[in-house]
Amino acid sequence: MKIIKILSLACCLGYFAFGASEVYYIKATGEFGKNLSEVAKQYAKDNNANIDIFVDEDPRTYKDTRVLKLGVNKRGHYSTSLGKELYEKNCMSCHGEDMQKRPSGATALKNMSAEDIEGSVISYRTDNEFGGSNKILMRDVARKISNSDLGAIIHYIKGEDAYSSDIEYENKPVSTEKKQGSYLR
Repeated sequence: MKIIKILSLACCLGYFAFGASEVYYIKATGEFGKNLSEVAKQYAKDNNANIDIFVDEDPRTYKDTRVLKLGVNKRGHYSTSLGKELYEKNCMSCHGEDMQKRPSGATALKNMSAEDIEGSVISYRTDNEFGGSNKILMRDVARKISNSDLGAIIHYIKGEDAYSSDIEYENKPVSTEKKQGSYLR
């Protein structure tokens, strides 16, 4: 129990030392995890701090709240660390650590846009004729990856602004400032 208290205090001190902008995820299982969560709750209560404890759920997983969940949510906030884990588990063996490998002559992921990656994965899922000589392997991988997981993988590969070209065309506030020589904008 003493170790749990020390770990909890270390986490909380780290929280206050680095500011509220940093979030720490601690994976603790079994009785230790239960005790750690109780100590953290009590510490948060005593110090009037906020704490979120996730039980049997990865807090990095994106929750898609759209009515029609077609493809990747381009406005979703995906976790880069989760995308990295998923890439390493599902993609790295064929596409390489630096995303430059070209299995069966396919375009390297590093050279594809976010839209191209998403379109390819969806095509592998739905079109049995799509793909080269490794299409059977890729089809199985594409079918087991959810759209949320695909969004996280794309976020890891292409960065936070992977879909920025789509978002730049959204409505923006209109200036009502009068300028000499301009009538309507």
